[in-house]
Amino acid sequence: MSHKILIPETVAGEGLDFLRQKGYEVKMGRGRDKHVLIEDLRDCDAVIIRVAVIDEEVFSGCPGLKVVAKHGVGVDSIDTQAARRHGCRVVYAPLANTLSVAEQTIALIFACAKKLPLKMREYARGNYTIKDTALSTEVSGKTLGLIGAGRIAREVAHIARNGLGMRVLACDPFLPDGFASDVLELASRETVLRQADFLSIHIPATDDTTKSFGEKEFALMKPAACFINTARGKIVDEDALVRALRDGVIGGAGLDVSDPEPAPPESPLFSLDNVVMSPHCAGVTREAMVRMVMDAAMGIDEVFSGREPTYPVV
Repeated sequence: MSHKILIPETVAGEGLDFLRQKGYEVKMGRGRDKHVLIEDLRDCDAVIIRVAVIDEEVFSGCPGLKVVAKHGVGVDSIDTQAARRHGCRVVYAPLANTLSVAEQTIALIFACAKKLPLKMREYARGNYTIKDTALSTEVSGKTLGLIGAGRIAREVAHIARNGLGMRVLACDPFLPDGFASDVLELASRETVLRQADFLSIHIPATDDTTKSFGEKEFALMKPAACFINTARGKIVDEDALVRALRDGVIGGAGLDVSDPEPAPPESPLFSLDNVVMSPHCAGVTREAMVRMVMDAAMGIDEVFSGREPTYPVV
């Protein structure tokens, strides 16, 4: 009997074709609402998720679930301890969206530096003089600070250093001994915060990092510095971020993530002229969508074929 794979969220068709060609039954789900997800999963052996939450309730309600494949790199929506308790493998796609997220990070840096959303809105209202009253800044030669120096951060550093002539400082306590790079300099967290003209977050969301970036950190930054987050919204104390932006503690923010997510229409971030926001789409490019679903599908096939997955989490 072939294994049945649930697809509750939109993914690229290449991954579904791969699974069908391997002999798996593909079941299209009805969405990521938890109760609906549990109902859809009860007769399935595996699932590919994008942002759906897979927690103890889901594992308990779906005892036949053998593999959870994350369509991407962040696994904070999966209770990995519960997966271990229930004997379920978790695989992911850690390399698939690296370039896409790095490019979005650079795009947000430029959007903040050039004040593009503000200028577009004002120009549309007939305010042509905005070009003189809201002066932008150049990116070349400025200092980029990175909190975290993993794959995505290092790709950002490569573009910033080699493409834009920026100085790149990074802090990451989890780097291996002897780590060296020709595109970034390692520095203390405080040094990175104080010297960065643009500060970009590249750490996972964990119990230790939740709301780990707040009032204290913003106070250390330059008044004109821009804060960039393409990681996870809950890493940041959003109330503190709003105050820092309103009070001129920092110059601006470019955000692809929020807390909660999606951000409610009444979020004060939408009303601030010094904020650029996108709907958690940094990794959602045509190319990355194919790579992510293919890595997730191949991880499922590796598990059911009795092979150790290339990209295991659990």
